[in-house]
Amino acid sequence: MAKRLFISIWLFILCVSAFSQTSGGDTEEIKTIAGTLTINKAPHAEADSATFHVKLNGREFDQLYGPRYTYYEDSKDTVGATRIIVEDFAGGFSDPPSVMLYDFRKKNPDISNVSGHLDVDGVKWTSKAVFLSENGKWYKFFNGKLTRGGPPKGLLRQSN
Repeated sequence: MAKRLFISIWLFILCVSAFSQTSGGDTEEIKTIAGTLTINKAPHAEADSATFHVKLNGREFDQLYGPRYTYYEDSKDTVGATRIIVEDFAGGFSDPPSVMLYDFRKKNPDISNVSGHLDVDGVKWTSKAVFLSENGKWYKFFNGKLTRGGPPKGLLRQSN
């Protein structure tokens, strides 16, 4: 019993609930440990078809190409997010979105391509991996690779 309690507390400490936000206005600001991430709607059709410009502390970081996006932060504390999963609905409503991981824990924050075929409906975080749910199926993104596999049982009991 004590071992189970210890494991549950350990998993709780490692995991932070995910928060989801869907694009709403022309500008979105997200507090991260690396500074402010700003997502701005392009004022007109860009030559490269970008519909949103993503900047970190005012510097170009990424571009989104769909008419909308969704993101999941790993925390909402006073410091800011350390990682964010972003879904870019570039194919419209008929195609699954492109899924990226923004990782701000490194000296030079980076972007990892997670998947081009996953329509995420839930995210769970540990210190080393991200678990993504799609229609009840779980996938693990770890070390730049997406594999089939669910999060530890303790994470499933925590709400998104």
